[in-house]
Amino acid sequence: MIQKLVKNRLTTWFRNLMNLLKVKLRYGDKVIIQNTSCRINPKAVFEGANKLSNNSTFSGSLMGYGTYIGHDSDIGGVIGRFCCIAPCVQYNPGSHPFTPPYTAVSPMFYSTSKQCGVTFATENVFKEYLKPLKIGNDVWIQQNVFICGGVEISDGAVVLAGAVVTKDVPPYAIVGGVPAKVIRFRYDEETIQFLLHIKWWNNDIEWFKKNWRLLNDINKLKEYYAKKDKEMANE
Repeated sequence: MIQKLVKNRLTTWFRNLMNLLKVKLRYGDKVIIQNTSCRINPKAVFEGANKLSNNSTFSGSLMGYGTYIGHDSDIGGVIGRFCCIAPCVQYNPGSHPFTPPYTAVSPMFYSTSKQCGVTFATENVFKEYLKPLKIGNDVWIQQNVFICGGVEISDGAVVLAGAVVTKDVPPYAIVGGVPAKVIRFRYDEETIQFLLHIKWWNNDIEWFKKNWRLLNDINKLKEYYAKKDKEMANE
């Protein structure tokens, strides 16, 4: 029994190491992987300037430029650009039935997946896994947040520490609590629509090198784009 356990752990460690090597060979310095405790989907796409901290997991398909994941976080789905995922953020894509007409919460009675090696169900009668998580751009998810399956966290949102996110988060909303609710918005509605329109995160690296100060002052950013729109109108 002990030998089998050790063998399984070594096999898992070796498989994980191979996945990390595949990612490093493919992306090189574009992705910082803190150590071999990280777990990554080998088919994931990284846009660059990404980081996975100790014991973090990314099982998703895309991580946008400038996004990082803190230690002991487990995230899947699609993550946009310039997102900050703090330590100990957890995402669970699965679900169980717990309201009528269902009686049992165990997948043995509604799934043929045999999670425990056994099932009594001869067909799947409940959708266990919801749509993949989607996190927009310029999103900050603070420490110890739990995200339920099928959720979309929109551009510019902030999820406060300890929140349990059970439904979609609107653009530029600050949410917190159990379950997470909108506390307020980062900006007024006009400014939010402005930011969603310009999508500053889609600019290239040279633009950021030249104009990074604009992202520290919303008023200067508005002036920049107003001037740009005026110049285009006069052409």
